[in-house]
Amino acid sequence: MKHFCLGILFLSILSGIANPLFAQTARVLRNDLTIKPFFRIEGTDTQTRIAYDASDKSFYTIAWNGDLFHITTNVSGSHTIERLASAQDHGINYLQGLALHEGSVHLVGNVVIAQGVSGYGKAVKAKLTGSKLGWTEVFKTSEHASSKTLFDHAFSAICFSPDGKDMYIASGSRTDHGEVKDNEGRYPGLREVALTSCIFKIPANTENLLLSNDSVALAPYVHVRGVRNAFSLAFAANGDLFSVENSGDRDDPEEMNWIRPGAHYGFPWEMGGNDTPMQFAGYKPGDDRLINRNYTAYQIGAFHDDKQYPKKPQNLTFRKPILNAGPDADMYRDAATGKVLDASESGTTISTFTAHRSPLGLVFDIKSGFGGEYKGKGFVLNFQEGSATYGPMQDPGQDLLMLDLKKNAAGDNYTLNAHRIAADFFQPTDAEIVDNKLYVLEGQGQIWEISFPREVVTGLEPSRNAFSVYPNPIRGKMQIEGSLTQQNVQMTVTDMTGRALILEKRQVNGKTELDVSKLPAGAYVLQLESQQQQVTTRFIINP
Repeated sequence: MKHFCLGILFLSILSGIANPLFAQTARVLRNDLTIKPFFRIEGTDTQTRIAYDASDKSFYTIAWNGDLFHITTNVSGSHTIERLASAQDHGINYLQGLALHEGSVHLVGNVVIAQGVSGYGKAVKAKLTGSKLGWTEVFKTSEHASSKTLFDHAFSAICFSPDGKDMYIASGSRTDHGEVKDNEGRYPGLREVALTSCIFKIPANTENLLLSNDSVALAPYVHVRGVRNAFSLAFAANGDLFSVENSGDRDDPEEMNWIRPGAHYGFPWEMGGNDTPMQFAGYKPGDDRLINRNYTAYQIGAFHDDKQYPKKPQNLTFRKPILNAGPDADMYRDAATGKVLDASESGTTISTFTAHRSPLGLVFDIKSGFGGEYKGKGFVLNFQEGSATYGPMQDPGQDLLMLDLKKNAAGDNYTLNAHRIAADFFQPTDAEIVDNKLYVLEGQGQIWEISFPREVVTGLEPSRNAFSVYPNPIRGKMQIEGSLTQQNVQMTVTDMTGRALILEKRQVNGKTELDVSKLPAGAYVLQLESQQQQVTTRFIINP
């Protein structure tokens, strides 16, 4: 990731029991959420991923330098950490991807041959049985050129299809925006290569596959192209695959994309819904109000009138990023005036998040373990901190967003509403959902546990007859839908202390309204009870 892909640090950590106590700085922004420190990995290189193993209720994490850790819970409730493997064991010395699948751990990253010069991508797997892991190569790529810049995004995200048959693996760009990166003359005229800026789809049982640096040979395995750095991949409950990525050193929005087979997502000709200006003759960087003069690409002269910039392929249609309708993470710089504006306050949308937020840690509540408004939603972390001159534009960053995704009328893309629900993390890198909890991993090893409300639905009738309550959050009248059969329903609203505030009993035949407009802003519990069923759910009243 931009501002996240730093050099590899080779540090070691001994197995043992680490101290989980840590002064809390992260905070939640909703009164129906709670947060607490869960564990801290001491003396580690930058932590990049966290994964949960439901078979023994333990966690695995990885660090850039190749370390693989296992965190288990003791009878006393304390946690023990063990370093299971290092780069010396599995061979990946720039490690960015982790996934658990059918009792095996999968690792993805790059083997750096000569730092800043060349290397190759690699994935390995090992069965999580016994005291020593035996590593099997999933694939490796041909050796290919590094750019010797922060833009060597390399192989990163890995996830498995809901049916478990395929794995999806992201390979990032080697350039900021498609410019030449010849690495001090080693690779004359070189921009992107066949192995970069794409997402691969490979059968889950693959072993010892060689991916050559050739577009024709790679065609059976390339799922999509035109992604700059799809650092997080995740499936929603409906089976749709999504990615989040950061744009370059220009103030273009950071993309979230609905990933569909065979599609092209625009890089390097489009980023964040904007055209890359160097593709147009006569480009003058001094007149470009979206260039951030504090970023590397500008300082090394990567923006210029590039007369050899590749032309956009004819008859190629780009898939557009998901539109963000706010209210959060939707700041943008006006290309004409250079002013920073809030899109939702201006009555518009952006594609997708505020520039330089560096989104990652994308997860979905696919098992509906969260209650109320959080049920089934997506969540994404943002790595970069905002400042007056660097990072997100007038946007704090380093937070957790809830994503309310909806397909558009044509059914060919999504829009989303982004809501900040937790803040003040320090360089968060990944997230994992377990039941009604979301775990946030920070780069320096701190893990936070956020607890969400549960939704309790019990009934004697089939689930098709269960009540549906919306909208949530609300201000005004709540809509309640149930069985089309007329029934007497007792409706009770209580505050979080259990004090009853509304008691109503009425005949309901399909749909009714409950007026909650007189209640002050906050979290409440609604209980609906009939002879056939009982539903209890939390809801939020907005200020």
